[in-house]
Amino acid sequence: MKRDRKLDQFLSVVVILLYAVIITIKWIMVYQDVPQGAVDAVSIIKTIIQCLMILVVLYNALGWTNSFIVKIVFIAVALFLIVSSVLVWVPEIGEAFNKWNIPSI
Repeated sequence: MKRDRKLDQFLSVVVILLYAVIITIKWIMVYQDVPQGAVDAVSIIKTIIQCLMILVVLYNALGWTNSFIVKIVFIAVALFLIVSSVLVWVPEIGEAFNKWNIPSI
């Protein structure tokens, strides 16, 4: 049974376009005098989009295999990447990573 790839393709396009827009905004902000709050907001949005990218890749990876164990491994890796992405904004996670000597992204 062949899986319909339209949803996969649509999600990929949306996430890539969102990422391109936020990177463009960051480039524009580099040459402008903007408040630190705006820079932080764009960085938070960039982190959220990175997490969305990881979720889209995870969604596609889960459809690639029927093996339950491989799916669990993919989920664990994706969760690690997401946690590593947000540890900049959640100090408790960063402290836990440092305590356990876990490298971040």
